Amino acid sequence: MRPPRRLTILSRQRLRQLTVSRLLSYRKKALSLENSPEQSDYSSDDIKVLDKRYVWFKSDPRWKSVYEEVLAALAAAQRRRS
Repeated sequence: MRPPRRLTILSRQRLRQLTVSRLLSYRKKALSLENSPEQSDYSSDDIKVLDKRYVWFKSDPRWKSVYEEVLAALAAAQRRRS
């Protein structure tokens, strides 16, 4: 069984509540997603049944905004620490 490669979309508020360590893990998971369905090893049948509540590929338009929110939360955490 392959591990799920999906990213739960967290709100800006929820991201701001996470520790730096958890934010870095979330960022790493976002970066670990495959670029697009065409470049993945999912079959077309697998892709049809993917849960739309999650981000599965970097080509998903939501991925960029989620990733930018993570970076903003990390920057805010750094400012709080200094």
